[in-house]
Amino acid sequence: MSSVQTVRSAFSARRAASEPHALVIHAEGSWLKSIQDEKFDFFNKLIEQATRQGVTTRVVAAEGGASKLLLDQDHINIMVGDLPGYGRGRLHAMPTYVWGFWYLDEVGVHWNSSLRFARFCAEEVDFDRARYFFNGVSGHMLRENVSKFPQESRMKNPMQDAAAAIFCQEIEGYRNRSHYLSTEQMIRVTAATCRNERIYVKPHPQQSKTVRKAIMDVAADYQNVTVSDASLHDLTDASRMVVTQNSAAGFEALMQKRCVITCAKSDFWHATLTPKKESDLREALKFGPEAMADFAFEKYLYWFLDRNCLEPAKNDFAKRAWTRIRDKVFL
Repeated sequence: MSSVQTVRSAFSARRAASEPHALVIHAEGSWLKSIQDEKFDFFNKLIEQATRQGVTTRVVAAEGGASKLLLDQDHINIMVGDLPGYGRGRLHAMPTYVWGFWYLDEVGVHWNSSLRFARFCAEEVDFDRARYFFNGVSGHMLRENVSKFPQESRMKNPMQDAAAAIFCQEIEGYRNRSHYLSTEQMIRVTAATCRNERIYVKPHPQQSKTVRKAIMDVAADYQNVTVSDASLHDLTDASRMVVTQNSAAGFEALMQKRCVITCAKSDFWHATLTPKKESDLREALKFGPEAMADFAFEKYLYWFLDRNCLEPAKNDFAKRAWTRIRDKVFL
């Protein structure tokens, strides 16, 4: 055997020894049964690809005894849930802000994903591909009134124009804080800064009664604030700006090329203004639309969703997913 063949043989042996024994999906809550019932193409196709690679698959309850045991062994571990956590052999999987696109990330999902630390360079993104992608995704969502959560039917006539639409969440009680400004601060600062214009406030579709009442009480202090449950697409269309913490509604507003102001940590901050103090929010409200007028919205959505996330409906999904697993987990 030649020296080159010896080196190659040794390398192959080391690589085979380092490859994991199984693909283990650790799922929280209702995700566990849904995956077991094969309701998501993301996992169905990923499991099929693992089988083709000679890798067995297990689906276990996150935080359970089996999960903790398997995490200590040499496996590909796919964590399904919102909690971040870097660890050897781990990737995190969840739907993104747009249905049909998924994270497969080594750090976490949403505001915890590694996209928070990624660099977006518009000059490196092909505009024709980005425009085709942007028109397809945004056209479908706006035309069919698609959102991450069900929305009221689109209005036949446009809503009255407004300076801003504030999309509320319920993240302020989370153990791991992600917001810089509270819902009350967003409403009060926006209403006062744009006192001569209408402001829309939309509670979250799953808002608790307690928080909804608190929102209504704050809104009642301002004559220019209207609380509305209208479709977020109608509210965005009527508004010059969108203010939120890190809601999917803010990401969806990028499809209408709006100035989006995110008052919390987010992984789509590259396309938004991110005030950390009330004074920052006032400045963003005054100068935001002008500052974001030339932003490359088409390129950004393409870069975020198509280049950095995965679409199970695509023919190359399984190949891209497995390549990412090999690159991030066991190469």
